[in-house]
Amino acid sequence: MSSLERPKRFGTRRILELCGQLIALGIVLAQVALVVAPIFADLSTLGGHDWDEKESQRHLVVKTIHEYGQFPFWNPYACGGHSAWASIQGGTSLVSLFLPVYLLLDFKHALRVEVVGAALLAATGTWLLAGRFTRSGAARAFACVVWVVNGRWALQASVGHVWHLYYAWVPWLLFLCDGAWTSRGAPHPLRFRYVVGAGVCWAMMVYNGAIYPLPHAALLLSIYSVTAAIVWRTLKPLQTVALSGIIGGGLAAPKLIPLLEELSRYPRLVESREVIDLNGFVQLLVARSQTVGSRPAHIVQWGWHEYGMYIGWIAVLALAISAIAARTPAERGWRWAGLCTLLLGFGYFHEYSPWALLHQLPIFKSQHVPSRWLYSSALALALVSVSVLERLLERAGRARLPLEWALLPVVGFIAYDIASEARMPMAQAFWMRLPPVAVSDTFVQHGKVPSSLQYPRPDYAPPALPAQMANVGVIDCTLHPGLNIWARDAQGNAPGLGAIGREDSRYRGEVFTVSGQGEVAIDRFTPNEIEVTVRGAKPGDRVALNQNYNPGWRVNGQRADNYKDVLSTTIASPQQHFVFKFRPHLLLPSLGVFFVTLSALILAWRRPRLLSRLRRKPIPST
Repeated sequence: MSSLERPKRFGTRRILELCGQLIALGIVLAQVALVVAPIFADLSTLGGHDWDEKESQRHLVVKTIHEYGQFPFWNPYACGGHSAWASIQGGTSLVSLFLPVYLLLDFKHALRVEVVGAALLAATGTWLLAGRFTRSGAARAFACVVWVVNGRWALQASVGHVWHLYYAWVPWLLFLCDGAWTSRGAPHPLRFRYVVGAGVCWAMMVYNGAIYPLPHAALLLSIYSVTAAIVWRTLKPLQTVALSGIIGGGLAAPKLIPLLEELSRYPRLVESREVIDLNGFVQLLVARSQTVGSRPAHIVQWGWHEYGMYIGWIAVLALAISAIAARTPAERGWRWAGLCTLLLGFGYFHEYSPWALLHQLPIFKSQHVPSRWLYSSALALALVSVSVLERLLERAGRARLPLEWALLPVVGFIAYDIASEARMPMAQAFWMRLPPVAVSDTFVQHGKVPSSLQYPRPDYAPPALPAQMANVGVIDCTLHPGLNIWARDAQGNAPGLGAIGREDSRYRGEVFTVSGQGEVAIDRFTPNEIEVTVRGAKPGDRVALNQNYNPGWRVNGQRADNYKDVLSTTIASPQQHFVFKFRPHLLLPSLGVFFVTLSALILAWRRPRLLSRLRRKPIPST
């Protein structure tokens, strides 16, 4: 009997095995609960550091749906206005498992539900993925407790790097891609439903703003698939990755194509020369009391939240020994994936280091902080450990069950050890308190956040959420990679930044005529649609809105013009009504790609059924 086959008879051993599985699952859930518990200590608070930025992007989704019945296409409140939907981190709660939570619950509570839900999503996916290599509950729990909510997860979540939560899709992706072409550790004809499921995971990472998890998963899968293709002498793993990627791209097209178009106008190119030495590598894995402000080892850039990943000595030794003991094709494939990403995690230690070379490729030019690769490496090496442990348990014969039960307290200790360390940074996550917010009846842009809309205890960056809640725009923000305060020159200018705050001497109102002749007013203001009326204007003059220009804006059905990087259009008569509407550029063709992909999948699913019906249908007699 294969090691992954369950006993068919429901005897005492089977009952004990199931009990062990339940205890192992309980260990995983208890670890998650221990780590996230601190964020529920005070439900009136919001997150600090980068949480404000991510909270404002999620709040925009709720605001546009609840107050205006619109999709979160345009964000008029940040950086002078920009396409929220075409932003990597914008609108990420729209196509999300947690959209109903945000629409139904108090916003502060919904944020916490997303954190917990993402952790449970990751735990479930990792449990299933590990189950492809073992039937041991203790082994599956080991993979979960080492990876799901370890020190790196807690440090990243505590500072508001919410994209990190969507590593949760990675184990699901690996589970489905591996299951698409293997069965019980051997090649198998492609299972189309698994390939489609993997495509859905790719798409969800795009929709959820998984800027680092997605390319990390792509490289992990590429290394594993190439190794598997060589060892098993089959193209099935490569076909699975390619086909699932195509499906995922088609399903994610409504987000992906506008996003790529926006990046072509505002390329995100980041220098990345970060490096960690051997001592720093050891300390980030085993040093205790790791928080955002701690410094267990020397680092040259960023806070410790970009380096720490506590898993403890027992887990470190288990991963190292398993990597040496890898024997089966799957073990060797995941070992290579884990070691390659581990080497990338050391960063720019030489001009020809793996990260220095990889960073030259288009996708990775937009990324930095190579230590983030260590989280992906931990998952791959955990899978090696699970498979090696399964081989050892299989050799034990009838002693297997006692050994599995003996492993449970060891895994429980590792889980508690990691959780007790990871909960410390989580206790520092939610501490911001909103100021009193009075909602303005009329929208207005400010250069900087008004003092009345500052958090009582400020953080390092200009706040975004309070102003957005107050219906106030702020030019100095951090939400858009090409327009934010970090991307501007010494005079505060950036390409495409045309909107002006009311404190600026050049400010002419939220709507104005270029010549200054006539009266002009905003009749109705919503994020995606602004109605303007001019009276006594000069035909041939221009009416301009104090919002940054974007090719997705149309006025009375025609594309809006660019006047000094703000929206404008020509006035045809002395009295005229204008309706400015925004839809993301290339949204319609991207929706076409989505529906073509969906139709092709439906057709592929129904085709075998149609053929079987035709075969069963009797031929009419003549």
